[in-house]
Amino acid sequence: MKTIYCYLFSLISTLFFCQDSDTISKTNLQATVSLQLGKFLGTNDYLKTLTKRNFITGSAEITVQTDGSKEWHKRFGRPYYGGGILAMSFPNHQDMGNPFAVYGTFGGAITETKTHSWNYETSGGFAFNWNRYNYEKGYLNPTLGSSVSIYVNFGVNYKYYLGKHFDLGLGMNFNHFSNGALRLPNKGMNAFSPKLSLVYHLNERQYHPTDSLSAFDKYSTLDVNFFGGVRHSIFLGKDEGFEYSDVDLGQKYKGTYSQNWGLETVYHRQITYKSSLGLGIGVLYDEDYNTKFFQDKNGDIQFEKRFNKDNLLLNIFPSYRLSISKFAIHIQPGFYIFKKAIERRYDKSIFYQRVGFQYTVADRLLIGIGLRAYDFHKADYIEWRLGYRIFSRKN
Repeated sequence: MKTIYCYLFSLISTLFFCQDSDTISKTNLQATVSLQLGKFLGTNDYLKTLTKRNFITGSAEITVQTDGSKEWHKRFGRPYYGGGILAMSFPNHQDMGNPFAVYGTFGGAITETKTHSWNYETSGGFAFNWNRYNYEKGYLNPTLGSSVSIYVNFGVNYKYYLGKHFDLGLGMNFNHFSNGALRLPNKGMNAFSPKLSLVYHLNERQYHPTDSLSAFDKYSTLDVNFFGGVRHSIFLGKDEGFEYSDVDLGQKYKGTYSQNWGLETVYHRQITYKSSLGLGIGVLYDEDYNTKFFQDKNGDIQFEKRFNKDNLLLNIFPSYRLSISKFAIHIQPGFYIFKKAIERRYDKSIFYQRVGFQYTVADRLLIGIGLRAYDFHKADYIEWRLGYRIFSRKN
């Protein structure tokens, strides 16, 4: 499991730090230290029972400030990008563990003057050292079923320029932790908090009051992608003739791991410099779709195939793509066509949601990851993606 997370972290690091022709001078490096004091939300029954849900985080980042020389610099508010590390503490609930996160970050100015700026920021990475759910040891917090989780952060902030090298920032951030259903339970944790930051620019800060935008040629792309993933599946509810007290939680959360893999193609047409709209179609093998759990006559949890033959699922999806140089973010709500409904307890909706991240290598090769979900808040599985751009044509 840890090997999988390390691989995913390496991939995300590559997406954030690959610069190719957009290499920036090292004199544009900046260092940031931040402090967050906030509360996590009562998003599951266990967390709702906790009266004091305070947490403290401290973080340090090294980032590169773009200089405005590229068109995408101007379009995204002369953004910065880099990486950081975050340490988290729960003063009233040490049983949560002492997690720390390693992440990549990207942000830029919404509006700027010579003395201050309003900014956006995003971060994504992995948090380690959680106290995970463990029935045998009596640790029954269902927030996370693994000691490692995904970490996602979104925020806005105001920065006041203290001089040519220092900025003082104050903002509001949303933090999310979950493991993408790699191991259940996976209720996840959400938190809002104010954030205080101090930024040091190694070089003097540059102000660009009137960045003019260039005309651009719209283009269309056709991509083909192969993806695979692993999902943890568990017994849900109870069977007829049994009580909830008959369900052995140790057996339930042991569950089984199922494979998911597929092939799809998607066409995009650019509508603005940043945005493209498209449509895709694909086929999916979902081993979890053909898995049914049940209680035998002794109440023990078993599982079997629901169908005699495995079924491939045909799916179709509209797609939105946000492009940032060679990096892209995909939002793709989709539909499974001809999906059979056998038992409501284990049948997910035909409507699914996916958020994906993609990086283009040498114009044609595509690497990325995606999170497939259902009901807009339940993680299904993480996809590992490899693709090829068949064509990219100007309109």
